[in-house]
Amino acid sequence: MAGAAARFDEVTSGAERLSLIENSVVVTIRTAQIGVGALLAVCLLTGCGGNGVAKAVRPGVPEGLDVDPANTAPAGTWLERGESFAIVTWGSSSCPLVASALTVEGADRIGVRFAPSPRDPCTADMAATTHEFALPVAVARTPVKVDVSYGDRDDIRTLTLN
Repeated sequence: MAGAAARFDEVTSGAERLSLIENSVVVTIRTAQIGVGALLAVCLLTGCGGNGVAKAVRPGVPEGLDVDPANTAPAGTWLERGESFAIVTWGSSSCPLVASALTVEGADRIGVRFAPSPRDPCTADMAATTHEFALPVAVARTPVKVDVSYGDRDDIRTLTLN
């Protein structure tokens, strides 16, 4: 930008100055558009936003899934066999985990990674949250194994959707 300012001082005609200003504005707008586009792409790929990569997030446990509230391990069930499934996680009802990635690991295996909620402050309760997902087309065999992981932790829980 210092070079542009020095050049601006050297330009004598009004038309040349106007052309330099117009070019500078175009470059600034394009740079801003690229920055916003990159930010949106990162959010889409990492699941920024309310539901992350889940198609819906609801409080509680889906109908038909029996869970023991004393056992806070994740649980999974088909919502529509071969089409959509749900994973139930436990934590603060005001700051539920966010599904940040869903990956296909094979014809009968997927991975779902959860991240902490970006919300703050959070209630200090323990509540069930249901995360609903569409089954990726590449997953064609049942039963389906779902590897559930959390943020940067190494432990993985494997659920089976029969």
